[in-house]
Amino acid sequence: MARLMSTDTLDPSSIAALWRRTRAMFVRASVIIGAVEALAALSALTRVRRREIAGWLALIESVVRKLIFAEAAAIGCEDETRRSRGPALEIVALRTEVHAPTPRPRPHKRAFDLHQPDTWPARFKLAPPRDPRACPESRAPRVRALWGPSPPPSPPPQHQLRRSAQPPLHLAFRLEALRRVIADPEPYVRRLAHLMPRLRRREPRAPERYATAPAHPHWVDAADPRLIVEVMALALWVAPAFANSS
Repeated sequence: MARLMSTDTLDPSSIAALWRRTRAMFVRASVIIGAVEALAALSALTRVRRREIAGWLALIESVVRKLIFAEAAAIGCEDETRRSRGPALEIVALRTEVHAPTPRPRPHKRAFDLHQPDTWPARFKLAPPRDPRACPESRAPRVRALWGPSPPPSPPPQHQLRRSAQPPLHLAFRLEALRRVIADPEPYVRRLAHLMPRLRRREPRAPERYATAPAHPHWVDAADPRLIVEVMALALWVAPAFANSS
């Protein structure tokens, strides 16, 4: 398991080893699932096959989220140390001439192509914990109408539908999103490092809930069954780092 250094930051060599194991798990899953383009082109999957693919995706997503969480906690420790030292004095040289900023060209947005995964709108979801006190609209108390029948409750949102009902294209998007975040996790680390302190102010147990969130459906990688256990233990270990962040 990754070790913590005396400065309460993650040992880079240990966290890098966990990322290597995660990439190896992703490769094993990709071999079993098949090409992401082929998965996206399917119109339907058997129940067994859908559960297998969803299980692999949920397992790797859970591992990746906990590694991102651990690195975000390290960033929180660095920010807290920087704040405790007080504001830094920075000398800035004023420009004598003012030039209009050069507009940056916007990147060309490629049209969606089913055969080109880099054009897909596939985004990895950090899946932060929800406020346990919040009540979804579909379960909120209804106000009875004084005249006529009461309005029916709103249907549950799309995200509450069973994961096993996801079409092949949605599963392909999740696989492609995993490939992208594993290739470059830093933007997600920075995002969670800023998001988690706000969540903790509303719900003090948010870091612990995020660290222990299980994967649905449950799945086991026989080649590395302890990876999910180790990253969960690591996430729990560093969760208190968010207690001092503000």
